[in-house]
Order: sequence, then C-alpha cells, then structure tokens
Amino acid sequence: MSAAILAISPPAPPLAFSVWLGAAGLSACGLFIVQFFANQAFSISDEDMGQLVKDGNYVNSALLAVAVASPVIFALWSSILFAVGILDYIIENPRGKPQYMLLSLVPVTIGFMASAIIMIIGSVVGKRVQARVGVLLLIFLLV
Repeated sequence: MSAAILAISPPAPPLAFSVWLGAAGLSACGLFIVQFFANQAFSISDEDMGQLVKDGNYVNSALLAVAVASPVIFALWSSILFAVGILDYIIENPRGKPQYMLLSLVPVTIGFMASAIIMIIGSVVGKRVQARVGVLLLIFLLV
C-alpha cells in the first residue's frame, strides 16, 4: 500500500498523503502485534491460559482483552484513514472533471452507506443479544 501511495500520479494532496501514511503505519503496527501474540502464545496450552486469567491474579483480563482487540481497532482506524484519503484524492484531483469525480464518488459513497447500515444493524442486534443474555442470566441466577 505504501508503494502505491508513493507512486500515485498525479501526486496525492497533502491530506490524502498524510492519512494514507498514517493508515499504513497503523496496519504495520497491527501486523506486528498479531505476529507477537502468535509467537508468544505458541507454547501456552488452553489450561495454562485459563490459569493465567483466572480471577485476575496473574493477568488483568480487561487489559488482556484490550491487547487482543488492538489489531482489530488498528485495522478499523487504518480503514477509516485510507477512506478519508481516497475522498480527499477524488475531490482534490486536478484532472477531476465533475463527471469523472461522480464516477469515483458514487461507488465510494455507496460503500460508505452500506458500511454504516451494516454497523447500525450490528449495533441493534448486539443490543438485543445483550438484553436477552441479561434476562437469561437473571433467570439463571434466580433459579
């Protein structure tokens, strides 16, 4: 991705170039974390991992959850930065006559809208699942 950003012609506007490089850096950091976890956890059995996080005596489970989720968070922010750069490049491209700009903006807008709708649906489903699990947990505790 970084090579493509540097080789793009005409040169990317400063905002697009900056956010694309930021996205590339975040992607690389997420990759490093994934590789680190894979190497570190290779020798840990499921039983050992259970003992490590049990009761939070050895490893804080909330901190472990944040560490494990960080590559996904990095990927999300990297995608957002890359999309911002694409929009900036489309809008500021000196060769962009209105009809060509629309050819670029329409699919990108459809993609953004589809992503937003999917995230909204996912949030609604997640809240319903949490509410149902909460009710089931309450029933389980009362029985």
